Amino acid sequence: MKKKWRRKNYFIKKELQGRFIFSFFIFVVAGSFFFTIIFSLLSADTLTIAYKDHDLRLGKTPVILLRETLSAQWIFIFTGGLLVALAAMFLTHRFAGPVYRFEKSLEEMLKGNFNFEIRLRSSDEAKELAQMLNEFNARLSSQLKEIRALADDAGSRISNARGSAGAEAGAELDGAEADNRRIREILRNFTLKNDE
Repeated sequence: MKKKWRRKNYFIKKELQGRFIFSFFIFVVAGSFFFTIIFSLLSADTLTIAYKDHDLRLGKTPVILLRETLSAQWIFIFTGGLLVALAAMFLTHRFAGPVYRFEKSLEEMLKGNFNFEIRLRSSDEAKELAQMLNEFNARLSSQLKEIRALADDAGSRISNARGSAGAEAGAELDGAEADNRRIREILRNFTLKNDE
């Protein structure tokens, strides 16, 4: 049975997720005030009668609307913003987790460890990038194994040639030269920094 990956910590990359959650919260609050102001501007030439605490008030609609929004509706705006922030936390952890996994994988690659595979959950984003990195790791590992085997073989051929004489030494050196050519062919597939 395939193991299901389940994250228990929803704050994986706190700074990244915090920025997104704060942005979503501000977006909801600003959007609420924006629509209140738009509605107020559209009703600028109207009067409104408001009845509150046995008090009858008459005033311009935008002023009363803004006052009522700030006094009574702020709890709904704030609660809505918190709900959006909570939803943003669950949504951002779908890409924050893969970003964290990629950072840890690249740290391992920088250390020279290519013996791993990046696994993401089915609901995570960037599965294509994970697949490409896994293919890169597999290809690089295969080529490095071949280079290692060829270098070992060339080293043993050179050692044998030193201990041999005549035709045997020539054959061993020819084999080492063939291994060296193959190593160079593999290395030509790579474009290196400051390569001339």
